[in-house]
Amino acid sequence: MSTVVVGFDGSEQARRAVRWGAEEAVRAGARLQVVQGVRAPLPEPVFTPMSMPIPEFVTEETMARAAEDHLGELAEEVGRDWPGLEVGTRVRLGRPVDVLAGEPGDLLVLGSSGRTGIAEMFLGSTAAELVSIGGRPVVVTRSGPLDGRVVVGVDGSETSADAITFAFDFAERHGRELLAIYAWNDIGWAEMPEQDFDHVRVDLAKVLEDQLAPHRSRHPGVHVAQEVAFDAPARSLLQAADGAALLAVGSHGRGAVKRAILGSVSHAVLHHAPCPVAVVHRR
Repeated sequence: MSTVVVGFDGSEQARRAVRWGAEEAVRAGARLQVVQGVRAPLPEPVFTPMSMPIPEFVTEETMARAAEDHLGELAEEVGRDWPGLEVGTRVRLGRPVDVLAGEPGDLLVLGSSGRTGIAEMFLGSTAAELVSIGGRPVVVTRSGPLDGRVVVGVDGSETSADAITFAFDFAERHGRELLAIYAWNDIGWAEMPEQDFDHVRVDLAKVLEDQLAPHRSRHPGVHVAQEVAFDAPARSLLQAADGAALLAVGSHGRGAVKRAILGSVSHAVLHHAPCPVAVVHRR
């Protein structure tokens, strides 16, 4: 059985991520694993509510016990709302990025920012670091609509091919329509003669159709729309993401050197998309 892993830190964004992950796990026939990394910077004294205050030091161990209690309550809540879903929880000592990166699973789900996030639209440092680590798709959730279409960015690269696969699977599981966008913005396109511009549009539409065709046949129930956009790719995707249930992108696009950093498009949509974003790394 596959596993959906959700990173938790006690924030409201993380609670929403847990609920998003629970729904995805149910639809995918997977189990849910909620994980929290605990790391106290320095022990500091607190005072217990007694007639004679006795200092108790806040350590990683005391924080871990509190986190375990909190996660236990959260698991009970999820179990009530999604009966039959297998839910596991784990608290581990260590930096949250390291804890979550080492947690086995097929999909990692994170809130857009944690307790220190200024606002939901700002990507927290933990999420920003984890989406750069390859090996499995990472979804960063937000509180936007969950009942819209699925949008996927296509650029002809291998990573966008994996993003298409993820988007079709998700759309079928959730009963959503799919919009595939090929955004083309190579240097010099604006100065092309009109007849060349039309040829490029036809050629790109054919490339897009060829990339979608195998998925259409495997997912005949998914209604698919496709679009060739002559604009900055990030801007085209962000406009299409308004009201979307999910925006799926590859971790980096064509011509990118293999590396553990995000491409400019995936980086931009992660920071500015109004809906959940799935970053799909090359398998």
